[in-house]
Amino acid sequence: MPIDNHVKNTGLGNLPTSTTAGSPLAAKILTPEEAVINTSINGKTTPRKSLKKAIVDRVPQLRLASNKVGLSNLPVQKEMWCKRKGGHLTMILAGCRGTGKTTFLNTLIGEDMEGELPACEPMQVRDRKYHLQEDKFDMDLTVVDMPDFGANIDNQNTWLPLVKYIEYQYRSYLIQEEQPFRSQMRDNRVHVCVYFINPTNTDLSSLDIESMKEISKRVSLIPVIARSDTLNKDELYNFKSIITKTLKENEIEVCKYVTDSFATEKINAHSPYAIIGSNVVYTNPDGKLVRARKYGWGMVEVENAEHCDFIHIRDLLMSEHLLDLISATETHYTLFRQRFLKQRLSSTKAALNNEHPLQNTITGEEDGIASYVMYKKTLNLDDMVMLEKYNGEEEQLQQEARVHLDDIIRKQEAKFRELKASIYTKQKIYNNDLDDAHLSVKQLETEIEKLSPDDKDIIKDIAQKAGLPAGIPQPAPQSDDSTLATGFTIMF
Repeated sequence: MPIDNHVKNTGLGNLPTSTTAGSPLAAKILTPEEAVINTSINGKTTPRKSLKKAIVDRVPQLRLASNKVGLSNLPVQKEMWCKRKGGHLTMILAGCRGTGKTTFLNTLIGEDMEGELPACEPMQVRDRKYHLQEDKFDMDLTVVDMPDFGANIDNQNTWLPLVKYIEYQYRSYLIQEEQPFRSQMRDNRVHVCVYFINPTNTDLSSLDIESMKEISKRVSLIPVIARSDTLNKDELYNFKSIITKTLKENEIEVCKYVTDSFATEKINAHSPYAIIGSNVVYTNPDGKLVRARKYGWGMVEVENAEHCDFIHIRDLLMSEHLLDLISATETHYTLFRQRFLKQRLSSTKAALNNEHPLQNTITGEEDGIASYVMYKKTLNLDDMVMLEKYNGEEEQLQQEARVHLDDIIRKQEAKFRELKASIYTKQKIYNNDLDDAHLSVKQLETEIEKLSPDDKDIIKDIAQKAGLPAGIPQPAPQSDDSTLATGFTIMF
């Protein structure tokens, strides 16, 4: 084939040279002397001796270029693009009151982010938004917490508002994805949940276990031991072992869908993180200003790896593995989306089959456009809104709560029945005793009637001295409702 030795460089020579060296396609370029017309191939002539070479030369070849087109600048472009666009992080701080959630946030950012916050309704989730900037990089931080977490006498299902918040953000993002115009999409999905555990050095409470179990199914979970400076090294090591064992027994995974091996290795090495928070800055023995907690026996530095794991969790959340957590959120969202749309499709299938029982040809396995057309065609707007708000797991939790309530009612009714039976038994015994007393009184009345007048006068005098009313003893009338008799009247 004709070769233009003066062709412009395309920059493809920037590719690794190993892609052409030693390759059977890396043929020698023909010189003008070798391009003698002897044999015709597709209207073009080639010398017989170089026939094979000419055929090979028709394959486009990689040639070294003297200039670069800028492919090596792609990392720089990506960095500048990220700086212009900025980032966002949504983080849940879960745990009981007094575990240092606010102090942890201030220590993590390095600023006093929160002062006195306004009170909120009981069992209500609140979120606060902050704008952070470092080296001309902007990040929007959303912090979510629940102030009254674990503050009730009955803390069963205390974690439910947090779970509902997570799934609400997933549903909101899913609905935005289905809209025709998505240029203004707002992504408020939760990326990570930091769960604060009280430093008790004992078994975890059922509230902690159930909360972490449910939260870890929906978002990356990071358990931390709050106020770890209240434990010595041996106690801290023992408590970490207890937490790790409990998480394993209850199938609670830390940062479940973080797939990077380097990140998972670091997480497993330090989890659960023993952290210390402080809003006060002191001067350490080296003369440096550090955030620390000062005691009579010395100082505990927050950013000292020998004192706590704070720098490790800060690296995980901010400087090293934030993108891994965001990627894990995409996996959690994909699973939620699959489960949610499958439930919505099943609801549509049931509605269609009820409407057209003779045309039961919908199997519920359709995918893509067929599924979309099916539930869009059959459901009106109200039904769609109902399905968008549908939460299968919440319905399951409500069912479990109803079962639990029914069980409590059954136990209380059984207890009332036992108490009622006991009261009836005692009343029967008292009535029998009363009947025996009535029989004794009648026998005494009969004996008194048989006495002579003189004997009656003697009994009358004895009764007056004893303070009894005169007359023949008569039982007090008994009411129809089996009320116990309270006394007798003696008549003479």
